[in-house]
Amino acid sequence: MKERIIFNLWRFPPLIFTLLILHFTFFGSTASAQTLQVVTKTIEKTFDADRYPKVKVWGERSDIEIVTWGRNEIKATIELTAKHPDRNIAEKDLETLRYTADKSGRTVNLHNFVVLAKNGSKPQSNLKARFTLFVPANCAVEIQNNFGNIAVQGLQTIMQLQTEFCTIELSDLRGNINARTQFGALRAENLNGILSFVTERTDLLLQQIKGECRVRAQYGSLDIQTDKSQVKLDVETKNTELRNGTTAAKR
Repeated sequence: MKERIIFNLWRFPPLIFTLLILHFTFFGSTASAQTLQVVTKTIEKTFDADRYPKVKVWGERSDIEIVTWGRNEIKATIELTAKHPDRNIAEKDLETLRYTADKSGRTVNLHNFVVLAKNGSKPQSNLKARFTLFVPANCAVEIQNNFGNIAVQGLQTIMQLQTEFCTIELSDLRGNINARTQFGALRAENLNGILSFVTERTDLLLQQIKGECRVRAQYGSLDIQTDKSQVKLDVETKNTELRNGTTAAKR
């Protein structure tokens, strides 16, 4: 396993998840009207990929991007960021944002979390983690995340996804795909296999899907744009807006 750690100041990144992040600021940061100082710690790790590799990501207020490559390795870049008008406070709060990145058997485990000293005060900064992973196409993936953005591309195996308050993009996936979401948006394009989507208060868009697809949606919207002859659909909805001629059984 190879590891490299980089400390740097980072420019303010584009705000790509606007639905609820501004309202649910992490640990109550209130610096929206002031110039933010952004301090970032970057960690890079590389793991050998076994014959049947797996990655598990457990994120909290995290952005997660997973793409495939031709190497028999799993490369993970983890960016931990603190934003605050006072740079000293941002640097101090960044020390409370921790991570784990290790391998157990064939599984690479990644996790971010906050550690407070006993009787210590909560961080004043807006804390954020970003995971960027390059994996073999046959790498199984399991993701749990709250408050963030997720993008997964190119997998040809098993993927399990469980989220709250996330914006999700899935593209060019093959295999067994299982997603459970609450409060967010999910866009899936060019998926082929056994697909399952259980959504609540989620805007769900399915494009160019093939195989077997089961959807259980409530209190959101559903838009299926595909050749119906290429997919076996099993769709039930409750209090869900059906767009562009989408049809579904009612619960």
